[in-house]
Amino acid sequence: MIPAKAQSSPQEALEEIVTADKAETVLKHLPVKVEDHILKLPAKEKAAFMEKLLLSKNLQGEGGKLTRGDDGGWVFEEKEGERKTFITIRNTYTSGLDALVEIEAKSELHTQTAFVRMHLEGGEWRIQQAGHWAKADLEEAILRKEEPREVPADAAAASTLRTMNTSIVVYMTTYPDLGYPASLQALSGQENQEATPDHAMLLDPTFLQEPVVKNGYEFRYLRIDKEHYQITASPQRWGEGMRSFFTDESAVIRGTTESRPATVNDPPLD
Repeated sequence: MIPAKAQSSPQEALEEIVTADKAETVLKHLPVKVEDHILKLPAKEKAAFMEKLLLSKNLQGEGGKLTRGDDGGWVFEEKEGERKTFITIRNTYTSGLDALVEIEAKSELHTQTAFVRMHLEGGEWRIQQAGHWAKADLEEAILRKEEPREVPADAAAASTLRTMNTSIVVYMTTYPDLGYPASLQALSGQENQEATPDHAMLLDPTFLQEPVVKNGYEFRYLRIDKEHYQITASPQRWGEGMRSFFTDESAVIRGTTESRPATVNDPPLD
């Protein structure tokens, strides 16, 4: 069977998502199962969900803006006058019905690379997964055989939270009827276990612990409802310069050096 021809390229699909003024435009670039689930929601719940899909409109409502950059990319401002982030599609790798899009986000302080995995389904390129990319210097790691540099515990904790946020989004996309997972254990599982809603095999087996402890930090997850969750990461032993962290469905990581759990009111990390 010959697959249906794509209505757009992966890059054009991402452009449509960013510029959409109609939720239906974004909806067709989500997995088919997710699209079907949203369309079957009760009218009020469906309308609320569809409203969240309009990236540019929601950003404007919060005082920010998204504009076209000189290089053909995008300029993101969370709030007018605050630091700008320049977003550019660097490369697209396509193989049959699958594509991987490399995106660079560059601000005054740092540059990050992310990859978006897409799949051609129903004649449209649809987002399947997205996440940040961590660089590894193979020459240093293999040829020079230098001792690995120790990553500060708080930096490792913030990195773990980013991984958790990405895994939670993948879980919600894979099991749209359930929404966000009931616990961190639902994201994990034993080695070679078959993926199920109770153990989606997205995180390593250390996340089967209750509470989860990694690199001297204790992680606690709370599912508020199908569309909202919170995670805190607190040091097991407080010391000078130690930070605690907070994140939620916004994927923004916040932190504080005060000897207490971080909250949504703490400042975001740079």
